[in-house]
Amino acid sequence: MKTNDEIRRDNARKLRDSAGGNSSFAGIIEREPTQVSRVIGKNPTKKIGDDLARHIEKCFDLPDGWLDKEHQATNIISAPDVTDTNLTIQMVPVISWVQAGAWTEIGYSEVDLSLSETYPCPVPCGPMTYILRVIGDSMIDEYRPGDMIFIDPEVAPVHGDDVIALLLDSGETTFKRLVEDGNHKYLKALNKGWPEQYIKIDGNCSIIGTVVFSGKPRRYRV
Repeated sequence: MKTNDEIRRDNARKLRDSAGGNSSFAGIIEREPTQVSRVIGKNPTKKIGDDLARHIEKCFDLPDGWLDKEHQATNIISAPDVTDTNLTIQMVPVISWVQAGAWTEIGYSEVDLSLSETYPCPVPCGPMTYILRVIGDSMIDEYRPGDMIFIDPEVAPVHGDDVIALLLDSGETTFKRLVEDGNHKYLKALNKGWPEQYIKIDGNCSIIGTVVFSGKPRRYRV
């Protein structure tokens, strides 16, 4: 006669198989695949406790106690369809730093994006969002040259946000962190060895966008 632990494990394995494998099952129950392997892998090292059992049942829309009873394979309920979502993926263009300086002035519709690369933004963003590739070392170590940053001009920046600012005296755009100290605001370079780590905001620049997401290439060309 099977123990309760064995029944739970067998049922969880059936759910795993119906979900399409270990990784899919792990995603449905909001656990890491390695955690799943420890409880229902070939050589499990942990038991399925009461809390986890009830959590698995909830994720598969099963009644409490379902894992604790033996079932025929034909009674296994199919895994929820996790691909059916209402998310709208917005494609965002990669533009130049020169274009970024005039982005809000000339408007999105007036820029020729026919030859631009576009990438999906992983987070909610506005229609004016664009991508820049980081250049220079002023924001090392958090950002490296070549990293892609997604900038939304419609997000109001607050203390600690990374922003794109237009320097009014030179007309250049710069990438820095916004720092507020009392009534004063600064643009901060994260590179501690940067010659001018702080730029005081005193009518000398305009913040034209806030970084809402960043992506790091996995390999860098040399």
